Amino acid sequence: SGQWLASVGWSDAISNHMTTRNLPFQDLQSIAPAILSNWKSQYLASNGTTNPANVSVQNPYQPTSGPLIPFVNALANRTILQYIPLLPYPMMQGGGLNGDTGYGNYNALLVRLSHHFSSGLDVSGNYTWSKELDFVTTGIEDGQGVDAGGGPGTPDLINNNLNKNYGTADLPNRINATVVYQSPFGAKGKYALASPVGRAIAGDWMVSTVFLMQGGYPVYMSMGATGAITSRMDRNPIQPLTVPKALQHLYDGATKVTLPCGTTITPPKYSYLKYNLCAFQGETLTAPNGNIIPNIYWIGNAPQTNGNIRMPGKTNVDFSIRRTFPIKERFSVQVAAEISNLFNHPEFNSSPGGGLGNMNLTNNPSSGLVPGIGSSSSFGTAGVGTYDPRQVVMHAFVRF
Repeated sequence: SGQWLASVGWSDAISNHMTTRNLPFQDLQSIAPAILSNWKSQYLASNGTTNPANVSVQNPYQPTSGPLIPFVNALANRTILQYIPLLPYPMMQGGGLNGDTGYGNYNALLVRLSHHFSSGLDVSGNYTWSKELDFVTTGIEDGQGVDAGGGPGTPDLINNNLNKNYGTADLPNRINATVVYQSPFGAKGKYALASPVGRAIAGDWMVSTVFLMQGGYPVYMSMGATGAITSRMDRNPIQPLTVPKALQHLYDGATKVTLPCGTTITPPKYSYLKYNLCAFQGETLTAPNGNIIPNIYWIGNAPQTNGNIRMPGKTNVDFSIRRTFPIKERFSVQVAAEISNLFNHPEFNSSPGGGLGNMNLTNNPSSGLVPGIGSSSSFGTAGVGTYDPRQVVMHAFVRF
C-alpha cells in the first residue's frame, strides 16, 4: 500500500536595498531635537495658534532688499518658513527621492505529508507557517494606490528599522490538501469487474478534491489631522484590538455603538464590525486656556500594520470528476465536471477599514467624544463582498 512520506523544511529570504519611490528624505525629523522641543513649548504657550516651524523669517537665500534672485517655490520669496533653512538640503525642500532604502524578510516553515494507496487513492497535504516583514514602495502598487491592503506613508528618517511593517503579502498560516481517487474497477484496474456493463459504469473514473484554508492579509492603518511627523500612530495599551463579541455582527447603518473607551460610532449599513477604533490614538496637549490641541511634534509608536488586524481568511473546497473513453487506437474522448466552492458557502473578501479618521479634539465622553481617538465609523468594519459562489463547468475533449 506504499509508505507515508513526510518532509519538513525552512525557507529564508532576506532582501536589502529594495526600491523606495518618491519618499521624503527631509522634514521636521531632520531638525535638531532641542529646536523641536523649544518650538513645541512655544506652540503650547500660544494655545495652539502658532506653529513656530511655519513662522515666516528672513529668507537667507534672498537679499533683504532689491531684486530677488529667481529661485522657485519656497525659496523665491523674501521671507521663508522658519524650518526650511534648518533642513539638511533646504534648496531641495518639498522634493521626493527614489532610492533603495527598502528591505524585506520572509521566513517560512514548510510541512508536507503524502501517501499513495494501492486502491487508487492518493492523499497529500501541505502546511505553511510564514512571516513577511518589509518596507518597500513601488511606482505602480503604492504610487497609484492599488495595493489591496494599502501602503506605507511618511517614513521614519532617523531609524529606518522602525519603518518595518507586515507586508501586504504576509500570510501566516496556509493549509492545502488534495485527494485523488482513480477507480480500480476498469479493465486495467486492480479490482476489474467481470461484468462489461459494470466496468463501463464504474471503471476508469477519476475523482479529485482540493481543500484550502488560509488566514487573511494585513491591512494598513492611518489617522488624519494628528499633526504627527510620520504616518505612525500610538497603540493604546489599555484597549483590545477587537470589540467585544456582543458588538461583532452586521449593522443596519443607523445603530449607534459605544466602544470600550466610550467613543460612539455608527457602523455603515451592511458592514460587520470587528476591530476596535479605541486601540489606536493620536497625541494631544492641553493648552493653558484649557483647549485640547494636537501635538504637532510627535512620532507614533505603532507600525501601520498589525499582525492581528487582517482581511478575512478563506476556507474552500473544489471538486472534479473526469473520465477518458477510448474510441479507436488514436482517438479518445475525455469528459469532466469541475466544481468550485463545492459547498457553496460565502467566502467574504472585503478588507476591514484601516482609516481611523481625523483625530478628535473634543473632550465630551457623555456624547461619545474622547480626545485622541479617531472619528471614523468604518474603521474595523468589513463589507459583505464575497468570492464567487459555487460554479460548475462541464466540458469534453477529443484527443487524437
